Amino acid sequence: MFGQIFSSVFAWTLIAILAGLYRFTTKQRPIFPVVNDYRGDFFRRKAYREYNQNAKKLIVDGLAKHGSPITLRVPDGLKIVLPSALSEWVKTNRDLDHQELIREEYFAGFPGFEAQDTLHAPDGMLIKLLRTNLSQNEEIVPTVNRHIGPALQHYWGDSGIWHTIDWEDDTTGIISRAAASIFVGPEKAADDEWQTVVQAYVREYFAAVSELHTWRASLRPIVQWFLPHASACRRLLHQSRAIMQEVVRKREREAQAAEDQGLVAPRYNDVLAWTMQVPDNKHPAGDIQLALAMAALFTTTELFKQILINIARHPELVEPLRKEIKTSLLGHGLGLTALAKMELLDSVMKESQRQIPVTVGLERKVIRDTSLPDGTKLPKGSHIMVDATDMWNPEVHVNPEVFDGYRFLKRRHAGDKASQFVQSSREHIVFGGGRHICPGRFFAGTELKLCLAHILLKYDIRLKEGYYPQPMVLGVYAIVDPMTQLEVRRREHTEDLVF
Repeated sequence: MFGQIFSSVFAWTLIAILAGLYRFTTKQRPIFPVVNDYRGDFFRRKAYREYNQNAKKLIVDGLAKHGSPITLRVPDGLKIVLPSALSEWVKTNRDLDHQELIREEYFAGFPGFEAQDTLHAPDGMLIKLLRTNLSQNEEIVPTVNRHIGPALQHYWGDSGIWHTIDWEDDTTGIISRAAASIFVGPEKAADDEWQTVVQAYVREYFAAVSELHTWRASLRPIVQWFLPHASACRRLLHQSRAIMQEVVRKREREAQAAEDQGLVAPRYNDVLAWTMQVPDNKHPAGDIQLALAMAALFTTTELFKQILINIARHPELVEPLRKEIKTSLLGHGLGLTALAKMELLDSVMKESQRQIPVTVGLERKVIRDTSLPDGTKLPKGSHIMVDATDMWNPEVHVNPEVFDGYRFLKRRHAGDKASQFVQSSREHIVFGGGRHICPGRFFAGTELKLCLAHILLKYDIRLKEGYYPQPMVLGVYAIVDPMTQLEVRRREHTEDLVF
């Protein structure tokens, strides 16, 4: 009996010591009140559950209660949440860095994750190219447009009978092909092998990141060699490099042959060509392409899905949108001017973005000790983010819980320039801000408008009867309902289409 008691006491003592050591070795000192710390929650199960399920309420209630920044306890440590009033301070503070935060949280430097290293490399090559060559580039519009029709035909078909699309593949595929027309160019934009590699890498990469976050930081460099998603990333990176190396060699052979014959070499207007022209570019073409896909494919597809859901839910928007698209294209031709005139579509896109409840923005890592405007010190290494719940604040938006496709059109006509899709503001900071504002937002807007114009003019869409999609909330982030059932059919009368 005494042996059993001793054994039980010893076991529980050992567990308590080990748990205490774990907490001691992972402890960060909170500067601001932790809103999801609970008495008796020794292993923080409730803290993490509340974060995963009720992050928005924790933020709103915590900021209101404490009247100051708050702290969220997340599985990886502590996150400081600043009120939205400090948005401008965050945007302009050079002691805060977004890229360093991404490199840390998305494991740049791990084998197979070289795409992340390329995207946020110290030379800034790729981001500079996106800002200069990709943003508001009139020449790329016809190229993207040419790839959308065949992509829709491939994934959605020509049937005039209602049928349910594959929600993941038949949305991601369209966005992926449209983007690839400018990222990789004509050789591989519609190539099935390349599309399989790119889309698989994006899925495996984010799954690998999620997988690694379940392990202690000290163990990650070891376990990543054995985790299935991280292993898949290494394999797909190898495939990407091999495929793109052949494309690069093909273009180099073309250029050499043209030079030998005294001719002008073929001209390509895509990211691959732009990076080949950068002096001393050390980044493999395959890494660059995966970096582009990783940065653009998931977020654009998620918004694309939400827009489709909202249009299907609000069929009263379809005819006004069709009329606007036709008028814009007939009046201005296929180009940036016509796309800019699609103001209702722009409003629907921005309002749809508001429906995916990302509750924070302007995420940064403190790279040097700094101080808030009130003098409170933020130590180097801290992770901060800014409250973004103004997007659903009734003091900012009338009936914020209701989808209103005209919401931002009305604000725009009232003189609010920040109501355009590509703009960021304190009230809508999805694209970030300051020197770290999303460099691909103009291309995303162009790509989405072209895809939606094709769909609205060529297809009817609806949700399967009785199905009501709901976003899946994951802490401060959310994804569109992955089980959405969308039905489509090809329209009968399309002879008046203008493209």
